Formats: sequence, structure tokens, C-alpha cells
Amino acid sequence: MRPSLLEELTPVPNPYPIVSTLAYQDIWGLCEQARALAWDPARIDYSDLERADLPAEVREAGAEWWSLRAWMEHGAIPYGAERLLDAIFSHQPFEVKQHVVNFIAEELRHHEASFRVAGAIGGYQPSPRSDYFRSVIPRFHDEREEKQMSFFAGLAVNTLFEQLSGELLQARYENARFESIRTACRLILRDEARHIQFGRIIMRRFFAEISADDKAMLGQKFAKKLRGSLLNGVYAVVNLPPDEQRRAARARALAAEHGLGATHPEEEMAIIRRALNEIREDVGAHGVEIPPIAEVDEERAPLLS
Repeated sequence: MRPSLLEELTPVPNPYPIVSTLAYQDIWGLCEQARALAWDPARIDYSDLERADLPAEVREAGAEWWSLRAWMEHGAIPYGAERLLDAIFSHQPFEVKQHVVNFIAEELRHHEASFRVAGAIGGYQPSPRSDYFRSVIPRFHDEREEKQMSFFAGLAVNTLFEQLSGELLQARYENARFESIRTACRLILRDEARHIQFGRIIMRRFFAEISADDKAMLGQKFAKKLRGSLLNGVYAVVNLPPDEQRRAARARALAAEHGLGATHPEEEMAIIRRALNEIREDVGAHGVEIPPIAEVDEERAPLLS
């Protein structure tokens, strides 16, 4: 091969040393659980949704809601891939890399379960029908925020959102009247619980090593992502433009009222506020402060009409 061709190859960080000795038995325990509790979205029977006597507008609302969930689960896959590269090239122990690989696989099956539910309700939407969502969804794939933090600080931020989304998904599980949706939500929640446990291990083991500047940045990045992305229709609709907020809120309310595993817009902010207070208490013990988030702390209500 000509030297000039070698010079054109994209350089990568030194992958060595490749560590195989287990350093964190508690993280390895989570990896073993992931293997034992793996599940297949294709094995869930979605025929109860296909047979259900639901008005066309409800089916459309439910399909939009679960398509949105699928888009968001899909956004976690490239996030995980970036963290895997970080873990490899920062020479993390084997079990840390294995957990990140498990995370990617689990988010992929959460994505699959979501688009299968959407398809059974009224047809999965591969792209948002709303102009607004077509512009906002790409923000969830933006890695610039994560890359400003250290490896473990970035993982910690993601874990806080897993904790927040888990509280919302628990409410959506309780809303579901169809066995297929309940099964999908229950299995996703089981995976999310493991992701949250990983984050708690990180906080317990590594937060003492994270600098004060990184801790301040962690809280700020969490607040920024919640305000700038996840209150824009995913966790809640309060930051959508007024017309889109009303439309999305009505559709979400329809899905919730018919037990399609959604949360009613009027209930979402209370769930988020309660979870945010718990998160603040958890990370506050490690010297991390999450700044005020007006949409949540000031109890703003969504526009429904």
C-alpha cells in the first residue's frame, strides 16, 4: 500500500492497553443480569391492538405517540455508540465496555418494541408529520453537549434522564389497558432499572473524582437538555409552539384516555416535578446542583385548547 494512502486514513486514539481483568464486580453483576433477562420484542403478541375497537382518530393519536417513543429510543443508540468509542479509547475495564454494549442492544429493542406497538395501533410513522418535530428531533442526536464532559460525568447525565423517563414510563405502564403494551412497558422498565442502577454505581464510585467544574457543568447540561429538548414533546409538551402544543396535547390526551400507554398532558409535569426533586436530592449528596428549571419549578400547565 502506498504511504500516501496510509496518510489519508482517519487516525484513531491508541486502543491499548486492552483491559480484561474485572475491576468492578457490581457492574459485572449488571452485565450478567442483562444476559439472563434479555427479551425479544418480536415475541410479544400485538394482536390485541390490531383487533381493538378504537376510533380512527384514536388509532392515529396512538400511532403518533408510539412513533415518537420509537424516535426517542432510536436517539439513544448513537449516544451509546459514542460512549462505547469513548470507553474503548479511554481504556475502561471490560465490564464498563460490556455494560455500554448492553445499553445499545437494549435501547435498540426498546426502539423495536415501540415501532411494533405503533404499527399495531395505526401504522408506524418513520418520519414526523409535524414540521416542528422534523426540526426538533435531530437535536436529540447532537453529541456536542456530552463531549464537553468527562466520560463518567456524561454517563451520569444520561442516567439522570433514564431515572426521569422511568418515572414517566411507570405512569404509562399503569395507563395501559392492552396486554401487549403493558408487556412492552414492563420489559422496558426492567432494562431501565438496570441502567439507573449502573448510574448509581457510577455516582457512588466516581463522583469523588469528578472535579467541581465538571459537577457544575453536569447540573447545567442536565437542565439545558431537559428544557431545550425533552420538554419539547417527549417528556411533556410545554415548550412546543402554541399551535403544535395544543395539537400534540390533544393527541396525547386521546391516547391516554383510551389506555394506549400514554400520559395525559395535565399529569406529566407533576410526575416530572416529583422525579426532578428526587434527582436533585440524589445528586446533591455528591455536590451536584441542578439549577432552576422554570417550566418545571414554576408549575406551568400545557395548553389544551
